[in-house]
Amino acid sequence: MKFTALGGGIPLGGSHHILNLEEGRRVAFDCGAIQSQGGKISAPPIAEGNIDALFATHGHFDHVGMLPLFGKMHPETPIYGTEVTRRFASMLLGDSLKITRKKIEAGEKNAQAYFNIADAIRVLTRHERYKQVLRPEWFELKPGWKIRFWPAGHINGAVSSQIITPKGLKIMHSGDISFTNMPTIKGADIAPDFRPDVLITEATYGDRDLPNRAAEEQRFVNRVIEVLRRGGQVLIPAFGITGPNIAITLARGLTAAGIDTPIHIDGMIRKAARIIYGSSEWNAENKSVPFPDNIICMPDGREGYIHRQRLLSGPAVILASHGMLEGGKIMEYLPTVLSNPLGAILIPGYQAEGTGGRKLLELERGANFLIPGFERRKGEVVSIYCDVERFYLSSHASGPELANWIEELDPKVLIVVHATAEGFAGLKRRFQERAKRPLMIIPAFNGEEISIDECLARRRV
Repeated sequence: MKFTALGGGIPLGGSHHILNLEEGRRVAFDCGAIQSQGGKISAPPIAEGNIDALFATHGHFDHVGMLPLFGKMHPETPIYGTEVTRRFASMLLGDSLKITRKKIEAGEKNAQAYFNIADAIRVLTRHERYKQVLRPEWFELKPGWKIRFWPAGHINGAVSSQIITPKGLKIMHSGDISFTNMPTIKGADIAPDFRPDVLITEATYGDRDLPNRAAEEQRFVNRVIEVLRRGGQVLIPAFGITGPNIAITLARGLTAAGIDTPIHIDGMIRKAARIIYGSSEWNAENKSVPFPDNIICMPDGREGYIHRQRLLSGPAVILASHGMLEGGKIMEYLPTVLSNPLGAILIPGYQAEGTGGRKLLELERGANFLIPGFERRKGEVVSIYCDVERFYLSSHASGPELANWIEELDPKVLIVVHATAEGFAGLKRRFQERAKRPLMIIPAFNGEEISIDECLARRRV
């Protein structure tokens, strides 16, 4: 048995993992897009040969952004995932195709279309290519092979994959995982009846101690209230899929504090909110998730333009995509808030190197910030006079949380994916410092094959 991270191992990138199992069976996990500086989108190397199934762990673009390309190369392979993951994938793929088309029409050299809308529809059609998993219950991929999806926290619809082979070997692929409860997401817990022999886990923050989530959320709410009371606008760059949960957290916090200012959501966050509202990944009836009344979706068209101008004339709270200031509706608010000494830009999520959000965090008050042109808007330089502050509302587990979880699962072999070199080293160091027992920790560098049989044999010696 062998494992290979073709992408999304170490270092991070578009996730595409291949697991070669007993009896010649092969399964894949995810097929995501690689996002590089300058907005370039590319694909990881796609697995060749027969693939019995692909398990879609969750609906982030770096995990589902190249599913249609995988589908073109493997037209017979079924894709298993939750309904929320399917809906998120549909939203993101449609948006990606639209942006790619505009870039190609504008003559951008880096723009490349890896698939078309028909390819996307084919891989996401329910009961045909896309096999919807409704509950965390065991099912058979092939006779003698038991598979179960287990809630992974992280985002709505995210799953860990549990596999029991015909010979009784237990394997678990964590997907991206979080153990913290969020408004519409229950943090991951450990299945009482499953302890893996082989654990394949992410370690995005394996080297980091993150702040307590509840305390950080309260600090976030308090900062918003402070800015509102001085008459400023709060602009929050959020990712489409995680934005709704941040909005709910903030809406509840403002209500508890007696603040009647509504939370306005704009861009892709609106679509994600509708998906979350109408979906429950472990319920066949897709029961709705309640949203607070003080969350308002921005309208489209001229009505939306007028509403935005009105919001920017006084105290307001706005969550808009893109979360790294790389385009999206956030750009329509950015010039006004940046230049307002009463305003604040509060950044709740990770900012990749080279992105607008990272650059903004690195600049001081009074410095010039280049807002690039986007669609029909011209680029402009704006001086920074508002507050800019980073918060840590991550949807990934911290290093200590991962270490505690792994220790309780007690696998024989640990394979680390979805990590920087620092993230892997930090997680490994945590176990070395604990020194309770030796644990074989294997880094899954992209493109390198790991022999699980050899690892298990060395573990037994």
